[in-house]
Amino acid sequence: MQMNKTRQLNIERIAETTRENITDYGIPNVFEVAEKLGYRVIRYPIGEDSFLGFSMIRDAEGIIFSNSSTILSREIFTVAHEIGHHKLHLSEQEGKTIIKDETLTGHTEEEIEANYFAACLLMPREKVDKFIRFELHDKPVEKWNGLDIARIQTAFSVSYDMALIRLKELEKLNGEQIERLKQDKAENTASKLLNAIKGNINLCISSDAKIVPAEYLEWAISNYNEKLIPKSSLEAVLNYVDIPVEELNLPPEKSDKDESFDDLLRGVD
Repeated sequence: MQMNKTRQLNIERIAETTRENITDYGIPNVFEVAEKLGYRVIRYPIGEDSFLGFSMIRDAEGIIFSNSSTILSREIFTVAHEIGHHKLHLSEQEGKTIIKDETLTGHTEEEIEANYFAACLLMPREKVDKFIRFELHDKPVEKWNGLDIARIQTAFSVSYDMALIRLKELEKLNGEQIERLKQDKAENTASKLLNAIKGNINLCISSDAKIVPAEYLEWAISNYNEKLIPKSSLEAVLNYVDIPVEELNLPPEKSDKDESFDDLLRGVD
């Protein structure tokens, strides 16, 4: 399935507007960008073989979840992809309020569009052009090697493979050049190439971050203090960020009412 040119340009414009005021080649911290856009970002390591993330509207609030068990470059792309779903596909008015991404290789129209949005957000055409001119000094692509891709990877906070896909999409590289550069990675590994240029090696490892918006934690603590939820529900929330409930010096439990973590998310204003 292929997007028509009009839709493609529209997605590029939306991605460009989303990047407003970002002067770097890439996005220094896509998680902060998502939060500044007004989304609640939850990061949690649910296992490398589990789903990658989801985007959701709940009680008029946009939520993005990313699996921090995946390598950082993939998690970054996942969050960019989920921002794309929010911008392009989710709408309470139209009854579409959640999209779960098992992988990012789906062939549905929504997945293709969200992937294209993420690519435009992370590696905009004009920024790639500037990087090639000013950082690679207009080096002929025939002479590019794995180290050059590692430089691009670091500048734009993407994976080696995603950099190649985007460069091909922008018609910077042809199929033969892509295969040659893939071979460079196969022989050296992306980690070694990044090490060689003192690049961002963290892109190749998982962060295993456990981040839940402070508002959720404050809301759960407040509800416990108001005797609206039991201690077990509060512990379930705090366990997500490795905070022992004993450290909070809370009053003793007096309510028998039970509530799940799912219910806690639903109630946050």
